[in-house]
Amino acid sequence: MVRHLDLSSFSTCGLQKSSFEIQNVATPDLLIHILRSFPELKAFSVLFLECKNIKAIDFCGCVSKQFSNALDEISRSIGRVKIEQSCNDYDETTISFNMNSKPLLSHLQRLSFHECPTISEYSIIIPLLAHTPNLTHLDLGGCSISDLTLNFSNIPIKLSHLLLAKCKNISSNAISSLVSKCSQLETLNLYGDRDITTVIREYDLVTILRSPNAKNFRTLDIGSSQITPLILTSIKENCSSLQNLGISKAQITNLNLIKDLLTSLPNLQYIDLTSIPCFNILNTNNLLTDIKKNKHPINTIEMSESLLKKLYAVDGWKIDVNYGRRWYYSREAQREAIRPDRVHGRKLDITEYGPEFMSKIFLYYSFDA
Repeated sequence: MVRHLDLSSFSTCGLQKSSFEIQNVATPDLLIHILRSFPELKAFSVLFLECKNIKAIDFCGCVSKQFSNALDEISRSIGRVKIEQSCNDYDETTISFNMNSKPLLSHLQRLSFHECPTISEYSIIIPLLAHTPNLTHLDLGGCSISDLTLNFSNIPIKLSHLLLAKCKNISSNAISSLVSKCSQLETLNLYGDRDITTVIREYDLVTILRSPNAKNFRTLDIGSSQITPLILTSIKENCSSLQNLGISKAQITNLNLIKDLLTSLPNLQYIDLTSIPCFNILNTNNLLTDIKKNKHPINTIEMSESLLKKLYAVDGWKIDVNYGRRWYYSREAQREAIRPDRVHGRKLDITEYGPEFMSKIFLYYSFDA
């Protein structure tokens, strides 16, 4: 009985067919027939179709013009949102969102547009969010969205997983405002890489981390944001349930602050300490020794490539690398332990079947970049 259908790795390359013949390999009618053959289907990783049993759709990495045009046509057919902006006498801007039709995709619970920078937030993303009021998982990482999307009042407060990583046109204040409305949030990923940085100000991070919602966080990645000692204190005081934490590029020069942070997070399994100035060749092993001494359960520490290349395995820890892109210190692998380079993804696992069942393209976007 098929519940998850993943065609994201399908390719016509190597079929030795002409361009005309390839057009008839995977036609819309054929795909519709396939879907109708699986009445219990819960997740389909490629196409956006009206199937009431589908709870999760992942459009990860879809960047073609044809894809954008198709989604644009779908959003037009199901009903778009009318967006109006006005200014009052104090030059304050007010935005209103109006939709005349009823939500048509209330059955959808998980939606990903990860690394889909070509789709329009105005004509595609906002209309689809308007038609999916029951989302629990939303991944807009790498999309060309602005504060307009984050200010959209129909973004569900039921969200338990939210990823806004590598979105360069959203403001710190808009992120804080949205997160404060998501009372059930367990996973929040605001990661910024070396090329695209989503900088969240210290004030807004403190607002997020000191809100009642922060006590529910299991995964938090604020890498490349304005992470100061005050932010670490806020995490220590309010996020004791964390299992995965990303604080890359944190402005921390005192190693003891990192040690105190780990002590305060008894459930932590993974932490990203990439490009933090307090780490060097001499004191990194000191941290690992301290972890063993305090019997902390953490098993994976992501660190800078330039640093780990100068270090070596020590005291039950070994160095792992993921395709030359992400580098880790990890405890000696246990028989049933998950691979250390697949502990913390850069995109949401929409189906939650785990990395061992992901297609290659999803693995690339999740763990290799």
